[in-house]
Amino acid sequence: MAKKVDNFSPKLFSALLAVCILSSGCSPVYVTKIAIGHAKFLWHRKDIDKALKDPKTPPDLRSKLEIVQAARAFAFERMSLRKSREYSTYSVVKGPYLTYLVEASEKLRFKPYLWHFPFAGTFPYKGHFNPDDANREATELAAKGYDTYIGGVGAYNTPLWFSDPVPSTVLDYSAGDLADLIIHELTHSTIWYKNQIDFNESMAEYVGGQGAKEFLSARYGPQSEELAAFIKAQEDEVAFSREMDSLYAELDSVYKSSATDAAKLSSREAIFTEGLKRLNALGFEYKTLNNAVILSHRVYHQDLSLFEKAYQTQGRDWAKTVAFLKTLDRRDPYADLKRRLGG
Repeated sequence: MAKKVDNFSPKLFSALLAVCILSSGCSPVYVTKIAIGHAKFLWHRKDIDKALKDPKTPPDLRSKLEIVQAARAFAFERMSLRKSREYSTYSVVKGPYLTYLVEASEKLRFKPYLWHFPFAGTFPYKGHFNPDDANREATELAAKGYDTYIGGVGAYNTPLWFSDPVPSTVLDYSAGDLADLIIHELTHSTIWYKNQIDFNESMAEYVGGQGAKEFLSARYGPQSEELAAFIKAQEDEVAFSREMDSLYAELDSVYKSSATDAAKLSSREAIFTEGLKRLNALGFEYKTLNNAVILSHRVYHQDLSLFEKAYQTQGRDWAKTVAFLKTLDRRDPYADLKRRLGG
């Protein structure tokens, strides 16, 4: 069965959501819609502990809530992530996704369109609770000549004073994917570098994935089906990432060449067509491929081996690793990490 990734669920840290709610730095209409959307999400939250004690809670829901609860405890107690009330509640969400991210890029180079938010910083995406609003913004950007992409978001984490619930949109995830998401988001609430989105997301991608493997091994056993399924999914993701990296390199070479813009546009369409065939052969379904789609993927998968090396150099000790990652140079944490790890 092919893996549908056209509307995959990227994990999102919504510092921009908090700022838009609390300040006048965003447009009044956008602030109002974001505030209403988030308020509705919070209004419907339910306590996970109470749900687990309630005999009326359906078995399938109970099973997933137990995983959420156990993953949180693992993240706090075994991985030294910041203890909080995050994801101690869940909220029923209508529709397949919680929010929708709009991303865009120039057509003849890999340069993302950036949204600037006072205090929060700069982001290569903008979130909407209403898919129609996301489609409208993407259409406007496309009319200006940008490649665009809309990704459905399963969950996010905000730095507001009240804790975020687990959306019902992710409670049908496998045990591994659910643990990965929870640990990923708790990593964001533990370590966050302003204006360093690629670093933040790649770091959380590694910590979430590695943490989920260790969680599954501890909870179900090192030979469990749950762990084997998650490792297989990660291997598929590695193959997918290699293909996306190959497409990026091939396209970047075209964009930096001395060819005319018309020739570059023609060449890139041929590359996209072949790229779609290769992705489909790997079992991933894509309807559209463009610069924005490729950049969206790269936000979460840059230099993951660096974080593995950091974990190894800290003796595979999460407390030491988390403390180490917190000390990086905020101006360029990637460069500092490479320097400290010896290049």
